[in-house]
Amino acid sequence: MNTSRIVCVVVAVAVAMLIVAAPAAAAERSAALLPDPHEMARVEAAVDQSLEYLLSQQHPDGSWPSGKGVNNGVNALCLLAFLGRGHVPARGPYQPVVDRAIAFIVNTQEESGLYRTPNHWNGVMYEHGLCTLAMIEAYGFMLDDQMRRSAQSAVDLIVKVQSPLGGWRYQPVPAQADLSVTVMQVVALRAAQNARLEVPKKTLDAALKYVRACAKDNGFAYQPGGNPSVPQSAAGALSMQLLGAFDDPSVTKALDYLKNWNYTHESGHFWYMNYYAMQANFQAGGAHWDHWHRRVRAFLLSHQRPNGAWPAFKDGQYAGPTECYSTALGAMTLEVYMHYLPAYQR
Repeated sequence: MNTSRIVCVVVAVAVAMLIVAAPAAAAERSAALLPDPHEMARVEAAVDQSLEYLLSQQHPDGSWPSGKGVNNGVNALCLLAFLGRGHVPARGPYQPVVDRAIAFIVNTQEESGLYRTPNHWNGVMYEHGLCTLAMIEAYGFMLDDQMRRSAQSAVDLIVKVQSPLGGWRYQPVPAQADLSVTVMQVVALRAAQNARLEVPKKTLDAALKYVRACAKDNGFAYQPGGNPSVPQSAAGALSMQLLGAFDDPSVTKALDYLKNWNYTHESGHFWYMNYYAMQANFQAGGAHWDHWHRRVRAFLLSHQRPNGAWPAFKDGQYAGPTECYSTALGAMTLEVYMHYLPAYQR
């Protein structure tokens, strides 16, 4: 048995022991995070239907269509939607879908570690951050040396191109930064830590400093000095939590901003916002989670199309001939209830 497999077995045993030793009160608190069984069954059915839609849209080479040509960001999101429902590589009913998607993304990796599709768009670091997350989560199920090398190389690229400001920008160069690209790298780096990949502490410290610089009195801005917005407040709150700053006042302010917002799909970057806001409110728990997940769940369950897709809404630039982008993010938002991926756990 190789070293990585031994580590994972040890971790699995340790987690199992903690679960057995947990008091009944902890189990009750966990149950309170979920909707009642009837609602949970509706959630699971909606996610399963969305995966059937994504299955029908996958290309033979393992990619998915998007409004940006062959886009690894969309490919990674669709793959994560399957992983988030517990459909893992090399086994299960969706094995061909998952395995094709992994192979496609791995084969797009350059020597630098960057995951880049031939017809990539200007936001290549968006794509790379999402692909890195997807490959790390896939590696957690596969324990394959090639996958580990691919994931570590991708992480090393993120570390290398971090801006002197502490964040990241669209291109893989250490220049400017914005919170929208930064949150994707933060999530990937946090997943890398969970997988025991090498992540320098100074990289995370610098990232936390940058995210803090984007905080405003009532939320987070796209860049320091800007005005707060709903999508960036979700991104900022989750970034702070994943970087260990759960109790920072800016997190509570951002979550309050989301709580008081008139939830509507007319907001720009609607699906992006949902994905990060659901996780941020779950991490916060309590009244924030109780208020947020109820209205999001009700909205998603009532707006899913009969074919399993979710409409593109304001994120229509990624729709193209299909709605894979919005459907993948809709599924991933509801999969926070299911806790299959470390990214969806506390």
